[in-house]
Amino acid sequence: MAASASHHTAGEEEVFTAVESGDLERVQELLQDTGPAIRRQNTNCTLLHTAASYCQLDIVLFLLKLISPNIVNKDGQTPAHLAAVRGHTQLLRILLSDEEMNHDKRDNCHRTYKDLLSVPLYELVLRDIQTKVQELLKLGADPDYSVESLVDTVLEHKVTTPRQLALVLHREAILSLFPKERRVEKRTTTTTTDLSVLHSSDDVYHITSDHESLKSRVKPSSVQATGPDVYKMNTDPRGYVCILSYCSFKDRPDLDLEGSRSDVNNLASVFGKMGYTGHAHFSLTAAQTKQVLTKVRDMEVLDHVGCAVFIISSHGIGNEKFLTNDMKRLATEWVCDLFKDSECPRLKNKPKLFIFDFCCGYYQNESPRQVSTARSTRVREPLQDMMCLYSSSGDFTSYTYTKEGTPFITALCRTLVQQAHDKELCDWYREFLKEYNKLSPTSAPQLCNFGFTKKFYFNPKC
Repeated sequence: MAASASHHTAGEEEVFTAVESGDLERVQELLQDTGPAIRRQNTNCTLLHTAASYCQLDIVLFLLKLISPNIVNKDGQTPAHLAAVRGHTQLLRILLSDEEMNHDKRDNCHRTYKDLLSVPLYELVLRDIQTKVQELLKLGADPDYSVESLVDTVLEHKVTTPRQLALVLHREAILSLFPKERRVEKRTTTTTTDLSVLHSSDDVYHITSDHESLKSRVKPSSVQATGPDVYKMNTDPRGYVCILSYCSFKDRPDLDLEGSRSDVNNLASVFGKMGYTGHAHFSLTAAQTKQVLTKVRDMEVLDHVGCAVFIISSHGIGNEKFLTNDMKRLATEWVCDLFKDSECPRLKNKPKLFIFDFCCGYYQNESPRQVSTARSTRVREPLQDMMCLYSSSGDFTSYTYTKEGTPFITALCRTLVQQAHDKELCDWYREFLKEYNKLSPTSAPQLCNFGFTKKFYFNPKC
């Protein structure tokens, strides 16, 4: 057994060596045994990271069929980060042209690939190579980004940016290529948890413990849920809830979903009484939805809560996409990816629940359903500590919306009221199924686990 394990490790090392030397034929041969998911033990770099570091263009083009360009190493860096800091511009263009590429992804030091392009830009200013300076600027290099902690050739303590270096060395031709220096406003360290500042026209609902929508009251906690196999939920606030309710749709009154406000009122009441905080938003556009969720991802309050719950109600295209107010379709996968560990370190090792209440089938999707085989088979950063609950299996499910709300949210709230005080998630879910079956016997909800490895209690005793 030991010899076999050693042989396997040696085989993996041979793949990395072949990638570094650009031996594509050998890489393809060895991958038949090792698979594309292998990583360097000390750096957690993938084969794609290695190919990007060594500027192996053919290898990168091949590996992009197998590995996502957004996969990260232990420092939170994508292959684009490594290509950028080394000035591999042609290879970087290949990575950036991938339709799945996240151009705003930040590493553990909060740097994008554009920030790291300032390193080769600084070195090119030092060497006075104007043509390559232009190339880096087109890719987004910032002449005012400080490289003090990134390079060993900083001339003086105050000369830390490519622009400052160009001024000191009197590189007038290079200075003429730089965009005008922008004035950087001083950032404050305080952040707000009130998302109503995003769009003054938005209908934003603040979730607190003051709502009295449900006649039933949440039962007091009776379980002391502690231990290494249980998610910690003894925080104040207990968790953060983000509700996105799409009840109206541009130029399509026939798609209006009656009862959305009742659903939000009931959800706010239940979660508020369990000690959660959060916000609800009504009928956002696709752009506003992305802005709100991105703001939530970066909120300081996530440092202090035990979990995060996201509830989205709309028309669904299967369980894969949902409609926004401006009749655009957003992917549920994009929502989950936004809160994976490398994107949202504030929620790392914390439970993240995504609840999708979709009316499937009533809205007729005008474009053919397409599944990207490259996306589905690529090695990607796995989702961790996530659970997704869908109101149906994705087949035709058309709810009768009433002023009282949907059967799914009604059953969800009732089960939280009656069972959240002493039931672990799996046991709670069984009780929820019973309640949901009473209200909608033909519906088949779906629960999907993504690295949710511990026991979870919505409302345990602190």
